Amino acid sequence: MSTATVKRKLIDIQPAVFEKLSLKAGREGVSLKRYIENLLEEDSWSVDADVPEGISSPEIISLIGIAKGKASVDWEDDRLKYLLSK
Repeated sequence: MSTATVKRKLIDIQPAVFEKLSLKAGREGVSLKRYIENLLEEDSWSVDADVPEGISSPEIISLIGIAKGKASVDWEDDRLKYLLSK
């Protein structure tokens, strides 16, 4: 991870969540900061798995996430393919 490409953000964490994450980080032998970074990095990779092949526009990807929600989507549906092609 290069420092030139890292984005820094201050985040607020509820005390109960902070304590639980601290315990988990301790069990894994890493700092809380590194533990949270690892969780976020792992979670970010799952975003790509939900995007149909050929879709690269961040605007479209964000809409897919909103529309998909928790429901399963049949990416082979011809109507969906037609709508996404526009």
